[in-house]
Amino acid sequence: MLILFEGDEPGAEEVDHLVELVERESGVDLVGVRVSTYPMAETVEALVARLEWEGQVGPEALRRLATYAVEAVGGRRVVAAVWAEDTNAWVRRMIPQHLAKVDGFGLGLVRRPGWARLTTDAAMSFVASAVDGAGWRFPDVHIVVSVLPESRPRRVRRLMSGGYIRWVDSVFRRAEAPLGKVDVAHWLVCGQQAVHLAYLPADLDVIPLLPWELLSRAEKRGGSKVV
Repeated sequence: MLILFEGDEPGAEEVDHLVELVERESGVDLVGVRVSTYPMAETVEALVARLEWEGQVGPEALRRLATYAVEAVGGRRVVAAVWAEDTNAWVRRMIPQHLAKVDGFGLGLVRRPGWARLTTDAAMSFVASAVDGAGWRFPDVHIVVSVLPESRPRRVRRLMSGGYIRWVDSVFRRAEAPLGKVDVAHWLVCGQQAVHLAYLPADLDVIPLLPWELLSRAEKRGGSKVV
């Protein structure tokens, strides 16, 4: 939640009061939501656009933004901005767990800046709110998201005509993923229960990561399971 204020910066009690006002107005439970305050030197839209460019909020933040003008102590005007609920908020918990499993194998790709980017709030926010086939270019990694209705690997594989590698080629093309120019991460959000990841480094000398459980038998030949 962002609070843009006129005059003096609101204190803790005033911020709590503003949060309560926005909760009543929006019907959204803001317990545990991080609150940041900014002087009203720019519009909400300009501020969010700048924060998105700096990587402090997720891509397409303006599309999910709702603003509320409230009156603070002393009649000061305050504008509060909140985001719509993530479509798949549960992935925020799953992503760090999934990456931690890969980290333990000592692969070269885990030392790349793009890999570190995957656990930032901006990157996880994008995955949590993305629709099927969405892609976004961060400074050091291009993230593509596929949202699939099944969670069991066998059923997910049936949705991939010709195997994962052949299927994902068309996914990358539609998402305009610049393979070979920047690292590309492909998150598969499956059935509200599971996530899988492919990570293709731009450096061809670094071994890529493929979603082992989703590969066909032919695709698994010569490889080994990581996670």
